[in-house]
Amino acid sequence: NPTGPLHVGHCRGAILGDVISNILIFNKHKVTKEYYVNDYGNQVINFTKSVYFRIREIIYKESFPDTEDLYPGDYLIDIAKYIINSNKNLDFKDFKKISEKLTSISITEALKIIKKNLNSLGIKHDNFTSEKKLVENNEVNKVIEYLKKLKFVYKGKIKAPKSEEN
Repeated sequence: NPTGPLHVGHCRGAILGDVISNILIFNKHKVTKEYYVNDYGNQVINFTKSVYFRIREIIYKESFPDTEDLYPGDYLIDIAKYIINSNKNLDFKDFKKISEKLTSISITEALKIIKKNLNSLGIKHDNFTSEKKLVENNEVNKVIEYLKKLKFVYKGKIKAPKSEEN
C-alpha cells in the first residue's frame, strides 16, 4: 500500500524479490521488476483522510482525530506541508470536494518516499503498476474472459469436506 515509508516486512519482501530477479537475470532470463501499487480501496481512503486531517491540523490548528482507521505517522506532516505549499488553489474546507485530487497527490508523495527507501536498498523497479488503473480499465475481467475462452476456468462447486453436511 502506498500509505507511507516501507517497514521491515516490506523491505524483506523487496530484498527477496530483488535477489530472485537478479539470479534469474544472471541466468539469462527475461525479468520485469514491477511494483504493484495498491492504490484502490479503503486503506487509500483512510490514508487520504489522514493527510487531510494533517493539513487541517497545520492550517486550522485542529487536533488530529484519534481514530483507529487513520494513519498517525509524523511522515504525513511532511506530505501535508508539501501539499499545502504546492497547491495554493485547493480549498481544504471540504474533504469530498478535493478527495480525488488529494488522493492522487498524496499517493504520488508517498511513492516518492517508497522509491527513496527502495533506492537506499539498491532496488530499482522497471515499472510501478496502479491497482486503480487495472480496476478502471477492467483488466481483471478481460483476463478472466481470455482464460475462459481458452477453457482454463472451471466454474462450479467443489465437494464439501467429509465433516460438513452442505
